[in-house]
Amino acid sequence: MEQQTGQTDVRALIERGNELLKDERIPEAAAEFARVAQVAPQDPSGHLGLAQTNLALGQYQIASMAVQQVRQLAPDSADAAMAEAIGAVIDRRYEAALDATDREIALDPTRAYSHALRAYIFRRLGRNYDAALSEARAARLSGKRDWDKLFPPADRAPLPFVPMPTPVAPSGAGPQAYAAPRPWDQRSQVERQMTRIRFLTRGLPIATFSLIIANVIIFAIAQIPALLNPIYGFGIVDDAAILDNPLQAYRFFTAMFLHQPLIQSALPLHLLLNMLSLYFIGVITERVFGTGRFLLIYFLSGIVGGLTQFGVDVFTNHISGGLGASGAIFGVFGALGAFFLLRRRALGPAGNALIGQWFFWLLINLVFSFGGFSLGGAGIAGFDHLGGLAAGLILGALLLPRGGR
Repeated sequence: MEQQTGQTDVRALIERGNELLKDERIPEAAAEFARVAQVAPQDPSGHLGLAQTNLALGQYQIASMAVQQVRQLAPDSADAAMAEAIGAVIDRRYEAALDATDREIALDPTRAYSHALRAYIFRRLGRNYDAALSEARAARLSGKRDWDKLFPPADRAPLPFVPMPTPVAPSGAGPQAYAAPRPWDQRSQVERQMTRIRFLTRGLPIATFSLIIANVIIFAIAQIPALLNPIYGFGIVDDAAILDNPLQAYRFFTAMFLHQPLIQSALPLHLLLNMLSLYFIGVITERVFGTGRFLLIYFLSGIVGGLTQFGVDVFTNHISGGLGASGAIFGVFGALGAFFLLRRRALGPAGNALIGQWFFWLLINLVFSFGGFSLGGAGIAGFDHLGGLAAGLILGALLLPRGGR
């Protein structure tokens, strides 16, 4: 009962802080959020409120520390995306800030502050029409039209750091200060290099590009006459070999990196079509789910697709073989569909259009999968596609990023 009461008090403090922030009573709002950070230091809402209020007060160093705290406590959440946007605004990286607000609004479109921040970013980018639309959305959600006092002026100069009271945990647990990052000159050469790499690759669909490169390289190597038979002989899904020796099940994985050789087709159509599909679908799906989840969806879907086709072949007594990344790519397509379906309200008016397009392309691909078409003289493994699609839909629903309603 006491724990429930404490949670209710924290929620009340957060709601009061948000109301004070909207009313531009910024120091009072900062005090409410500081109390939240004291009594519930693991709740990202208090730290997010401190980031918002210190952004309005011009205390950018404190706001940046609060941003880092939110991202550590609730990664992949709407709060973390908003915190990232605030951090990018502080650094005047407005394109990055816009990307972060778009992700936050996709996860939770009900926050008026998010739309107001997005309008501010559009103004800084010179996109006044888009800014007006976002301002109108913020006004509809809050009844407040002018949010300018909550954001830095366009011609601001860096302000001196003015320390504010450090939140203190209850019951004498000690101070809960924000940990400032170590200065650049105190970091090792390895840490500096890793930081540079993360900066250069930030926002890039690394997994998608890496898979495409790996498939192309393996295909090129496999076309060498001396390596053709060994690579394909030991790598493709061979139903008979797997039935004779279950250890041959590794083929469900290796077959995802093999495509029809040039001796079966004058052009590498199988590889080309699969890699184009992976590029167009993989880039957006990796950004939605993140690199780790994307790779998990890709490989598990590919394996499930291969197992599905193998099971159908055994059941129908049609022992054959197979290769290609189609099952994995259908899994990625299914995960993207799960995102569209489960986040259709958050996507707003575009949600239904995206779902309609997704079903349109699904229908076309299923027609090609089961319509008796062939590619380079070889049949299409339709149940591999179907199994990968089903696995992708399930995994996409299970691995959907947290934080949105």
